[in-house]
Order: sequence, then structure tokens, then C-alpha cells
Amino acid sequence: MTNIISIQSTVLNDLVGNQAARYVLGSKKYNFYEIPTIILTSHKAHKNSIQLNSKNLNPLVVYNYLKKTYPLRSNDLTIIGYTPNLITAKAIQKIIRKQKKILLDPVMGDVGIGLYINTEVANFFKTIVCEASYISANFFEWSYLNDKNTTNYTLDDLCKDLKIFSKKNKNTVFVRSVPYKKKLLNILCKGNKAWGIATPYINFKNRFHGAGDLSTALFAHNIVQKNPLKETLENVTKEIYSFLQKNNKGPKNRVNFKAKSLDNL
Repeated sequence: MTNIISIQSTVLNDLVGNQAARYVLGSKKYNFYEIPTIILTSHKAHKNSIQLNSKNLNPLVVYNYLKKTYPLRSNDLTIIGYTPNLITAKAIQKIIRKQKKILLDPVMGDVGIGLYINTEVANFFKTIVCEASYISANFFEWSYLNDKNTTNYTLDDLCKDLKIFSKKNKNTVFVRSVPYKKKLLNILCKGNKAWGIATPYINFKNRFHGAGDLSTALFAHNIVQKNPLKETLENVTKEIYSFLQKNNKGPKNRVNFKAKSLDNL
């Protein structure tokens, strides 16, 4: 069985972080190894969420002990997610240098909210993003990493930036939830190739937490399966949209999950 390592928040009662990754990947018969960056009773957006770990929880120590206990390899796909502080970030950086296949989800904010982590960690992500083989970021996060303002970041400029970044760093970039013509556009880019799928907004009564983490886990599965770029985008978008619709009590929209090339923009 294939190993996947997940270094994210461990949230006991919400489908986010490591829980989201285990939910998706555990059913697909991977050896799933979880390393917590923080341990919470529930998502931090809940006012009564309690942090259970001490401030000296060190993912690098957990990683080193896991390597002594289980047959982990340097080429195992490794997901990096929510990082609570700079001390944890520096520990994660050492893991990144040891693992060859990093899928970075720079969890740090969203459109309409802004940053919800401290600026030190957000800027740390800027320094390591080039080292990741794969990146999964929402529109706000990608914009922040590239010093762009979401309000005037055009699709044309976004695609150009993605291609330049991907070619320079030889990685694959997945950007989620780009506002586009009253819909949300998911984009997957590798080198000169970029594909996009637009899906309708889903009007949740309350904000849904964990969609990005679930999408990243689905992306990880398609990476391991070595699916083509277009197929990967279609698979991830279809599965996450279907999941979100099941958790929404409003009307269900039919969506054509066929990716279109964005190369001619």
C-alpha cells in the first residue's frame, strides 16, 4: 500500500485538517500517517474551541519517531497544511527538506475574511512555496503569496502568473474558488497547461469549514494515481461539489464537470 503523510491541524470534532484528509484517503486504502501541528476540540471558528496541545508540540519530533516506527520513505507524498506559529513552521521546513514530494496547502485566509493566521507564518509560506512539488491554495492564499490584490487580480493575469511560477519551479498548482462571472472557478496548472472548471455558488446558511482541506486530500489521491491534469481537475471538482451539495439544504444545481483549457487567455 502507498504511504501518505499528513502534517496539519488535528481537530477532534470537525471535518478539517488531518480529519478531512483521513476521511478522504482512509477509504482509498492508503497507509495514512498523521502528524499534528496543533490539536483542537473543534474548528477555531467556533468560539468555544479549546487547544489541547502545549505550545511545544513539535511536528519534527513526531515525524522522526514515526520514521523509526513505520516504513516511511522520502518520496512518500506529504501534505503540509495549517501551521499555527513560526516555531512550528520552522520544524515543518526541516521536514520539507527531508521529503521529496510535498503537497503544500498554505492555510492562512480567505476572500471576505483576510488573514486568519499571524503575518509571520503567512510570510513563511512565501519562502517555502517554491520548494513544494504541488500546491493547493484558495484564491486569497494564492494572491497573498504573489503579492496581488484579490479585487483587481484578473483571470488573464492569474493564468499568466500560474504558468510562469509553475515553469520556473517545476511544480503543479491548484487554485480553488476564483470568483468568475458569478461562479467559482477551480484552476489546475502545470507548465504551459492550465485547465479550469466553473461551478455555481452554494449558499450555505452558515459558513462551511473544511472544503479546502477536503479538496487538497482529493488532489493528493489524484496525484498518487498519476491522473492527467484535466482528469484530476474534473475528479476533484466533481467530488468536492457533490459533497458540499449533500451538506446544503438549498436547491441542487446540475453542473457539467468538464474542464476547459485556459491556455488561450
